[in-house]
Amino acid sequence: MNSIILHISDLHVSLDKKIGGEVNNHDSYLSTNPNEENSNQYIDKFIASVTKHYPHKRIYLIITGDITNSGEKKEFEFAKKFINRMINGLKIKIQDILIIPGDHDINRREIANLLAENEESPLDDINKSKYKYFKEFYKEILNKTFDPNKIIFDSLIIEDAIVLIGLNTCTKIILGDSNGNIEIEKLDAEYQKVNFKDKKIIACMHHNFTSAYENKNDGQWDSDNRKIFISKLISYNINYVFTGNEHTNSCKTIQLSELTTSDSGTFSSLKYDTTFKIYPIIISQDIILQNKIFSLQKTNANDSPYEWDVRTNDTFKQPKEFVIYKKNPPTIEKHIDDTLPSLDQPGSITSKDLKKKSKNETTNTYYNPIYTDVLYDKVKELKLFHTGHYHWSETSRAHNWIDVSKLIEAKSNLNFLKDAIIDVIETKIPSENIDLIIGLGYEGNILATKSAIKYNKPYSFLPYSYRHHEHHKFETQLNFENTSTKYKKILIITDVVNEGRTIRKLINKRQESFFQNVEKIYVISLFYTGNFKINYDILNFDFLKIHKLQEIEDVNNIEFYAVKSLKVEKCPYVENFRKECFIYKDQLSCVNLFYDENKYLSD
Repeated sequence: MNSIILHISDLHVSLDKKIGGEVNNHDSYLSTNPNEENSNQYIDKFIASVTKHYPHKRIYLIITGDITNSGEKKEFEFAKKFINRMINGLKIKIQDILIIPGDHDINRREIANLLAENEESPLDDINKSKYKYFKEFYKEILNKTFDPNKIIFDSLIIEDAIVLIGLNTCTKIILGDSNGNIEIEKLDAEYQKVNFKDKKIIACMHHNFTSAYENKNDGQWDSDNRKIFISKLISYNINYVFTGNEHTNSCKTIQLSELTTSDSGTFSSLKYDTTFKIYPIIISQDIILQNKIFSLQKTNANDSPYEWDVRTNDTFKQPKEFVIYKKNPPTIEKHIDDTLPSLDQPGSITSKDLKKKSKNETTNTYYNPIYTDVLYDKVKELKLFHTGHYHWSETSRAHNWIDVSKLIEAKSNLNFLKDAIIDVIETKIPSENIDLIIGLGYEGNILATKSAIKYNKPYSFLPYSYRHHEHHKFETQLNFENTSTKYKKILIITDVVNEGRTIRKLINKRQESFFQNVEKIYVISLFYTGNFKINYDILNFDFLKIHKLQEIEDVNNIEFYAVKSLKVEKCPYVENFRKECFIYKDQLSCVNLFYDENKYLSD
């Protein structure tokens, strides 16, 4: 850990006196007061704090906008002095700095003057005008030319592993508006021209598109543009964004944790919580940024009324680290063919290693913390375990359930789940033993396709047996004939298994003609939600009849594996639930019904 990213924002270097001489009641420790002692002391304390906690580190500096308060020339002149003082005091190399413009760095007087001369001035000319003083400041600090009409105007490569790209969110701001907005077509065109190779990208910009302080989802962003912009970031596999603007040190995730934003807060506010962030960089096989928050704390001492220090209270809960890249679990390439790397390639976790890690090898269960534990973390993070009273069919009555549909909405989660299924196969089922793969249910169909492609196996999809009447006849057929016993070993992939009634009914009734010549049936699910301690045999008739379960179908050739076991409590009122379950009968709370169950409530 020899380097850190230092993230500051919203300095708001302000005019000490307004144009015309009136005293300016500004909200910043940094101003254009000719007596710079107080401002210099403020900067020096900041330098001392960073040096104290992270001595002898290479520092990458990012400033996410609103360097000045009104984009005036004098403000930028003083901002240059303050930032150069930081650079020199912390020994930061010029090539290790990324500076982003904010809406307060726009000089609106220049816009007004231009429009007064020509109301039809094109946006390109307006941008050149409004960034007149920022452009001069940028050149003097970084010795670079700022292009006011580019979206991706600069980038900063960190440790040859991460690239911070600077996005200008203010190119469409003219006079009255201050919300972020990015021209998507221009962004896309510019992005296609840059080449960041295999580096992980973090987008850096001024405007926040989600709020931690304000009670609104859009942050300070144009609402319609926001949706498209977020989708575009995700399509670029950009999962982390550094922002400023809200004056609130925060971290939020959106799009089912597909996108994480980190706001450093305001650097020099007299009124608000004054903070900055440091991200110590840890690069091994994984790439991790720790998330350290520094705040300005009052001391009540006359000679030193405030000091910078690491925030230790839990008032503003944030992740302790950001996992920018994780080597494991191993990913499956987008273009899947016979040359796909297996889990047993050099340098990766092998099948033997995973078997050694299994906690329950004696009962032949699957366990791999990379998938099992992380899957459970996702259940907690996304709040997928719902409590309530659910009467979904004659055989599906429970007091809680797992929302797998929500889990698979995010692309990163979906890829993780598909790789988890593949890991079970690699660990527990020799792929040469599989003659056909079946995706069971909509979720199972989504989860199973990647395995079918990777192992080049015949594939089919079937709906759940209790939903057959909702489907067209052709959807309920396997479309594989098995009288010649070509398919002796079948793999069924699904999302959740409880007693396995649906699977046994599929085998013994719905597709009996096919399965009567099948010798072995492997079943893999993401979750097992039943009552028994998980093992490979718990779906078979011989196991279940001991527990006197009814309608369990006489099937004994199932070998079952689940990524994670999470018990779901059943409604205890069994066959007489319509009369005895008072929650159902009297509609006291959250009774979710399926199919034609509503007719019983109306009788």
